[in-house]
Amino acid sequence: MEVDYKELIEEAHEHQKGKICTKCNTHKPLNEFYNKVRGITDRLATECKSCAKKYIANKCPITKWFQTKKSNAKRDGIEFTIKLTDIPGVKIKEWNGHQNRISWKATQYPKVCPILKIKLDWGMNGYNDNSPSLDRIDPTEGYVKGNVMMMSALANRMKQNATP
Repeated sequence: MEVDYKELIEEAHEHQKGKICTKCNTHKPLNEFYNKVRGITDRLATECKSCAKKYIANKCPITKWFQTKKSNAKRDGIEFTIKLTDIPGVKIKEWNGHQNRISWKATQYPKVCPILKIKLDWGMNGYNDNSPSLDRIDPTEGYVKGNVMMMSALANRMKQNATP
């Protein structure tokens, strides 16, 4: 049997224009992967965009919210040393996840604003009056244990605008 090297080379070139997703094991074009800055040689995520979106959509809503809050505090130069369990009313379940990393999921978290008694919207549908907001009791301190309280965005804005 004779090997058609030209066909093999063309197939290899086509394969180089894409990448295999580690979640769905499908070969996809490179534009179907998010850019990553560090840790990966080709600077692309290991999972395709659709798998990444499914993963994020299935994450615990408070997990997504907490990670965003932490990133925003870092960006704004505000101290952020709390763990999720330092927020009153939050309980989590931990387990050894992928590559023996600790994973967690919230089993209990505030669903009603303690100030205005309105339901908190954890749907991550933009920033609304009933979106969850992490208040710093003393705004001169960072997000540190004992200085945080969960409330609605409206209640937090009202608190910020109140005269002392």
